[in-house]
Amino acid sequence: MSPVASTRWCPTPEQLMILEEMYRSGIRTPNAVQIQQITAHLAFYGRIEGKNVFYWFQNHKARDRQKLRKKLAKQLHQQQHHHLQLQFQQIQPKPISMMELEKNLKPKC
Repeated sequence: MSPVASTRWCPTPEQLMILEEMYRSGIRTPNAVQIQQITAHLAFYGRIEGKNVFYWFQNHKARDRQKLRKKLAKQLHQQQHHHLQLQFQQIQPKPISMMELEKNLKPKC
């Protein structure tokens, strides 16, 4: 008896298109019945199991959260940088002319 080679699921372009459309339409965590229905529908386009559907949604949701966190971190960094620039501009000494300098250096007797 030869061992069954387990191969990684490779979704077809049609399967990916359908899964992404479902995700965009609001399906984030399908229940068991929905997973069965989605799997049956996607089976017309290639090999697929329920666990593939389950993990696809789980991974897609995790990647979305990760992208959002990176985007928010970048925005926060940009805001902090802008705030520091404004603070620095406020504390920089203003240029002074030679006349003002001489006037300020004269003894006040």
